[in-house]
Amino acid sequence: MTTRLDCTCLLRDEELSDHLRKGHTLLFKGLGKEWQEIERQVERLGFGETYFVSQLEGHESSTKLSPAITDGLSSPALH
Repeated sequence: MTTRLDCTCLLRDEELSDHLRKGHTLLFKGLGKEWQEIERQVERLGFGETYFVSQLEGHESSTKLSPAITDGLSSPALH
């Protein structure tokens, strides 16, 4: 079972890296405009191939980080 965490601000590298290593899904509420910054941080930390970064639209624009499928059938994230 995947742990989902809701965040209202950007995380420091150490915090984000810890969550990504554990395979958590993170939802950055209200931070839809920062999706490119979050994506760069994920790539810089070495998780660019194992995590999808998605921009979610709606009442409150958000960014979602979710683990990529690791069965060999995954494809690069579409933005």
